[in-house]
Amino acid sequence: MHILITGTSSGIGHGLAQEFLARDAKVWGISRREAVDLLQHPNYHHLSLDLTNHDGVRRLVPDFLMDSNRFDLVILNAGVLGPIKWMSEVDADAIKQVMEINVWANKVLLDLLYELGKDIRQVIGMSTQASLRSTPGWGAYAISKAALNMLMNVYAQEHLNTHFSAFAPGLVDSDIQETIFNIQETDKYPTVKKLQEARYTEAMPDSRAAASKLILGMEKALQYDSGSFNDVREI
Repeated sequence: MHILITGTSSGIGHGLAQEFLARDAKVWGISRREAVDLLQHPNYHHLSLDLTNHDGVRRLVPDFLMDSNRFDLVILNAGVLGPIKWMSEVDADAIKQVMEINVWANKVLLDLLYELGKDIRQVIGMSTQASLRSTPGWGAYAISKAALNMLMNVYAQEHLNTHFSAFAPGLVDSDIQETIFNIQETDKYPTVKKLQEARYTEAMPDSRAAASKLILGMEKALQYDSGSFNDVREI
C-alpha cells in the first residue's frame, strides 16, 4: 500500500506511520519535525514542511511525491487544539490560526494532489466528536473540525472515485492530551476533567497501541457513504 500521512512527528500520525510500516506499506509523511525512528525505515519518506505555508506546499510536495502516482490512503491528521477558553475570550486571529491548519491546509494539499493527477482511493480527515457537539472551552477546535467534516463531504460530491470520511479516532494519548492534562480550570471546562481522568488508563491508549484499531476503523469507513462522519467507537 501507498500511504500519505500528515503530522507524523508525534501522536496519532506517528503511531499510524509505525503500524503501516510494520505492515510493509510505503509511507510518505509530512510534518514540521522529523521522527528519528521513522527515518530509519527504508519504506518511509519524509518532508519537513509547515502545511500552512501554502507556497511551500505547492513548491515542494510535487517532487516529494513524484515516485508514486497512486495513494491507497491519504490521512489528513496534522492539526492543532487551539486555545481552551470560552468563545468570548478567544481572539478571532487565534481562531483563524486553528482554521488554517485544521481546515485550509487540507484543502490546499488535496487540490494539489488532484492537480498532480494522483489516483487516490481513500481520504481520511481526522475529526472528533467535538465537531458535532462542543462543550465550554472547545469552541475554536470544534468549529474547525465541523468545517473539516463539511470539507470532506463537499470533496466527496466532487471526486466520486475517492472515498472520503471525517473520522473520529476516540481517546488517544498525544501532544494534544499533554496540553489538556496541564489545564487547571477543570470546573470551568468539564470535558477537560474527564480527559485528565482518562489519561494513563486503558480508556486512552497511546498512539502506537491504538493504531491497529484506527486502521481497522478506516477500512470499515469504506462501507459508509463517502463524505460521512465516522467514529471508530461506533463502526
